[in-house]
Amino acid sequence: MTKRTVWFLILFLGTSFSLLVVSSGGVMPGGKLLAQVGLVVGVAPNPYNTLNDQLQQQQAQLNQQAADLAAREAAFASSTNAAETASSPTTWYLMIAVIVIGFLVCLNFYLDYRRSKGLPVSEVPPRV
Repeated sequence: MTKRTVWFLILFLGTSFSLLVVSSGGVMPGGKLLAQVGLVVGVAPNPYNTLNDQLQQQQAQLNQQAADLAAREAAFASSTNAAETASSPTTWYLMIAVIVIGFLVCLNFYLDYRRSKGLPVSEVPPRV
């Protein structure tokens, strides 16, 4: 350390210790010292910073209203969509078509199985 650094530390520690000494000659506890030391930083209210606060409050309120509206719309859409889907004729047509196609696929597998197994000679129709 240089001499300049040592003198700075001595000066700093000396002034710090002198802050702890009270007029009665006793040493002030750390809690009281911290309670007395404070820093207040602020800007006096003016039209610009109050307007900004008002705009932020209104924006927060609008965001909350938008979130509530979106939740209500989602709930309404899901209930309407469920009711509409259950009673839609397109849904019934689609279900019937899927069942018919499934039946035809199963019938195709069954007929392929019977053909691959081979028919007995007595069941083969005569040629004309």
